[in-house]
Amino acid sequence: MRRIIAFLLLLAAPAAAQTPYGGGMGNGRSGMGSSDTPRPIMDPLPSPEDLAGPAIPDFVIDRFELDSLEAKAYRVVYDSFMIATKGLRDTATLVRKRIDDTWQSGDRVAARSLFPVLRHYGDLLAKEDDHFVDRVKKIFSKPHFKEYKDWRSDQRKQAEDDRKERMKQMTGASPGQ
Repeated sequence: MRRIIAFLLLLAAPAAAQTPYGGGMGNGRSGMGSSDTPRPIMDPLPSPEDLAGPAIPDFVIDRFELDSLEAKAYRVVYDSFMIATKGLRDTATLVRKRIDDTWQSGDRVAARSLFPVLRHYGDLLAKEDDHFVDRVKKIFSKPHFKEYKDWRSDQRKQAEDDRKERMKQMTGASPGQ
């Protein structure tokens, strides 16, 4: 566990040096008015839902009333996807936990230094999730896939609202506004 955290911290150092917050030079200003207090981060972090992966098969099968062939295919696609992305999801979840723990301990600067690392893993997972949806499109009937896309869009909107609220609480600012 300590090796993983040490590795993550090594990854975070170069990313933290490239982040758009902090009061020092490099932000296009001459240093006047700079402080040691980081500015709020405006880009939201991946939500726990983003890191968890797609909906579990039993829920999807019931929710969209899939026939037996679609249900079986969804289970296969879901299982293979979750196995293939397990390491990435576990690492992202570990970084998120580290951010939460560090934030709770009061070390806001250290927590913020891990934001770019979590965003990086979130971006990688988002790409993988898009591949998953492409596979789902091939196994669902058109009506089921449309329902799935609409449901997923609603879930993403809700997750975005939740994410904005968490970021507002963490940074004292409203992300994306």
